[in-house]
Amino acid sequence: MKPFVRVTRGPVDESWHAGAIAVANAEGEIVAHYGDLDFFTFARSSCKPIQAIPVVESGALETFGLDDSHLALMCASHSSEPMHVEKASQILQSIGLGPEHLVCGVHVPHSRDAYEEMVRRGEALSAIHNNCSGKHAGMLAYCRATGADPSTYAEPNHPLQQAILRTLSEISGVPTEDVRIGVDGCGVPVHAMPLRAWARAFASFIGARSTHAAAMQRILAAMGRHPELVGGSRDRFDTDLMRATNGRIVAKGGAEGFLALIDSASGMAMVVKILDGNARAIPPVTLKALNDLGAISEAERDALKPYVEPAVLNTQGREVGRIIAEFSLSER
Repeated sequence: MKPFVRVTRGPVDESWHAGAIAVANAEGEIVAHYGDLDFFTFARSSCKPIQAIPVVESGALETFGLDDSHLALMCASHSSEPMHVEKASQILQSIGLGPEHLVCGVHVPHSRDAYEEMVRRGEALSAIHNNCSGKHAGMLAYCRATGADPSTYAEPNHPLQQAILRTLSEISGVPTEDVRIGVDGCGVPVHAMPLRAWARAFASFIGARSTHAAAMQRILAAMGRHPELVGGSRDRFDTDLMRATNGRIVAKGGAEGFLALIDSASGMAMVVKILDGNARAIPPVTLKALNDLGAISEAERDALKPYVEPAVLNTQGREVGRIIAEFSLSER
């Protein structure tokens, strides 16, 4: 088996994770990789910064007096902490809609502390607590700003979803008819392309080669300035990576073991996919790749030390193993 990530328990390599990585420069050229560049995959929630582009370009932020903190939440898979619920509520209030207009469904918050506090208060869960509520509120803001029907915003033929598809096609170089469409966990369309195309799409956020450059730069700035709104206050790798690099690297995780990051300073974008969908492999893989690319400093790596070789803990809280990334990137 080709090494990528191994999970140890005592002296034994108990499990292995296979995966793939694509690194692109500002021109969208693949400059380094590992594994199958043509692996066809959904980016899941990592696509949220791309889905936010038509929202920004619609003028919705200006129309409804929203700022970059609200934009960061539109790109979030948040932990449903009070700050996240408050921001999502502000977006909805500004456009004259409520949680009942969100079609993302209801789930228990990712933050256990937030959920336990809700239980103590006797507060009922609603769609506003969904980790995708910011994205959905942003989609409704697009509808209000453009006059599109807010009741059908999750349908593939809705003007917003068509705008997202066209934008993704433009920045990835994949024709719209070759982008495969599924339904995401939160009910809106989700897109699948080869891994190399995802790297090209996120690399378009760097520089000014895209016609969407102004919106992209605003999205990067919003996420970099408000990393805790993108994920959460603790135990969220994409948030902690952005914090450790002071927003120089903007990162967004997605379900089923996907992560995208954009480093404007280094002039590169990177996407990572764990083939079996297990997200526990994402942090060590990402940090090893960044280290090998010379894209992270020793101080930044030290700040992220718990993620470099994450500990495997038993129910006593005792370390019984490690998650270790072992691979070498191939240069193109």
